[in-house]
Amino acid sequence: MELTNRIALVTGGAGGIGGAVVRALVKAGVAGVIVNYRKSSKEAEALAAEIGRTGINAIAIRADVQSDEQVRTMMAKIADRFGRLDVVINNAGVTHWVKLPDLEGLTDPIWDEILDVNVKGAFRCARAAQKLLEVHQGMIVNVSSISGVLAPSTISSLAYGTAKAALIYMTKGLAVAMAPKVRVNCVAPAFTDTPWMSQHFGANYQQVIANASAGFPLQRIATPEDIAGAILGVITGGDFVTGQTLLVDGGLSLS
Repeated sequence: MELTNRIALVTGGAGGIGGAVVRALVKAGVAGVIVNYRKSSKEAEALAAEIGRTGINAIAIRADVQSDEQVRTMMAKIADRFGRLDVVINNAGVTHWVKLPDLEGLTDPIWDEILDVNVKGAFRCARAAQKLLEVHQGMIVNVSSISGVLAPSTISSLAYGTAKAALIYMTKGLAVAMAPKVRVNCVAPAFTDTPWMSQHFGANYQQVIANASAGFPLQRIATPEDIAGAILGVITGGDFVTGQTLLVDGGLSLS
């Protein structure tokens, strides 16, 4: 897909990976971009303003992907503002840190939120965007995780890995359901250096990075730009590819 004159939506677009994806899309030539957010209004508005200063049509829209009404309202706003939508990056996600053996720690509210945001949220966005995407044969990229493929003891939670595995399957199902006019693919990043990860690990973060890097054949963890580059490649590099998941893991899954 050529991105010239295209309009792209990035859910969870104000964060580390989301922000990198927005900037990569702009650099690749999109005509407009929508930065979706739930809580990070300051960051989302700042990013949209930054992109706007380059001459690209950019807006921030608040919508909680847990709400079908808010998601559908967001799509209506996009249609009114841009008249089209060509790319949806389902990047919004959430987890809770519960050690893998701690089954009692996985309460129903934790399960419900993780599944609702990571799986049902992506489905709500895909469903609401379908008619807009079909007009110009657009595409969806779901952002899963290596945690949906592997089950290391360091996983944030069993619920998170389960949700990301479900997102990989849902990518296949949506690719069939939305064909032939819309393609649906997925990327599954490994440990990525984001502010959110830094905040979680705190003062030990650099040591955590060093320890994690030793387990990767490429001897480092991912940057947000690595993930954004992979997403961009999926969008622009494979017009006959659908229903597939690209592992962006520095070779970790080979170990």
